[in-house]
Amino acid sequence: MKGTVIVPKPKAVSRGFTLIELLVVIAIIAVLISLLLPAVQSAREAARRAQCVNNLKQLGLAAHNYESANGSFPMSWNRQLYISQDGSSLQGYHDGWGMLAGVLGYSEQSPLYNAINQSLGPYQIRNSTVTGTGISLFWCPSDVDITNLRLFEADAGWDGATLPITYSSYGGMMGTSCPGTGSAATMQGENGIFPENGRPSWLGGPSQTTVRISAITDGTSNTILFGERAQGKFAKVDDSGAPCDGTGNCPFEGSGWWADADYGDAAMCTFYPINIKGADIIVMPNGCDGGSVSGMTASSFHPGGANFAFADGSVRFLKESINTWNWRLVTRDANCLPVLPAGTSLGVYQALSTRAGGEVISSDQY
Repeated sequence: MKGTVIVPKPKAVSRGFTLIELLVVIAIIAVLISLLLPAVQSAREAARRAQCVNNLKQLGLAAHNYESANGSFPMSWNRQLYISQDGSSLQGYHDGWGMLAGVLGYSEQSPLYNAINQSLGPYQIRNSTVTGTGISLFWCPSDVDITNLRLFEADAGWDGATLPITYSSYGGMMGTSCPGTGSAATMQGENGIFPENGRPSWLGGPSQTTVRISAITDGTSNTILFGERAQGKFAKVDDSGAPCDGTGNCPFEGSGWWADADYGDAAMCTFYPINIKGADIIVMPNGCDGGSVSGMTASSFHPGGANFAFADGSVRFLKESINTWNWRLVTRDANCLPVLPAGTSLGVYQALSTRAGGEVISSDQY
């Protein structure tokens, strides 16, 4: 019997992916990433927006605690007597502390509030530890540039020294008027919870006033207390007007400082609509608004609008499409207050910023 010859099977030849197969796999992965990325970004923005809402709610509660303890909401822009660095002379009446400084002691920032030398103003070097402190409560996470934003202003105030300045993503509501840089003695915010008081009575102007909760006759649910104005949306320039060099040592159009409420620092208004584009802004007559328009105008990086804290303790998102007046038709009087054309009225957005306007507003209007 002849032997059987067993022929071994050839070994399986392993092969890699072809170039076309690799390209197909890469293309599929790219498509999946492109589909998932917006969802991830949306989730991150939702988290940032939730933190922003929480910040505003805390500010609203702090303002109410202040009102309960002191009988009124904290003062907005005001004037106080400045004393020279060596204490030997008076330097005149200049900007005082704003409403955000006032609520520090009621928002878990008591150590910082207690560090303020109340006999001196925010523009004095002996308060520089306070004014140079960045406060996370005042920062919206979507306003990413604000975290490292610092301005070291040379010869600031009346001490002849360099003053550190930090900023806020939020502002107290003055009302419909953004007085700006006009020179009129009676510039005054119109009908908001934090009116801009102008010159105090001892300087020949209206007396500096505060607002009690009983003065909110439009209803606390229809009256804005605080709002957003994203610092990262403002033009970044240094003291000479040149663009920032990326170090963060720059102001944003000179406004947004939390310690002072003057001309849009810690205060805002509804004269211009939410998220107005810089190119659309014009300077009003009499020097009204000047370079502080962005700082006084509500803005945010949240798509479609901005968050606002109301006097009833709620926080609501107002859309850019909310009914508003045609600000291009509104003129200003000698005191920079808005004058509406005959037969026109406040928009819903403007009505929400007033505390005693007598307007009837339904929630379905915003």
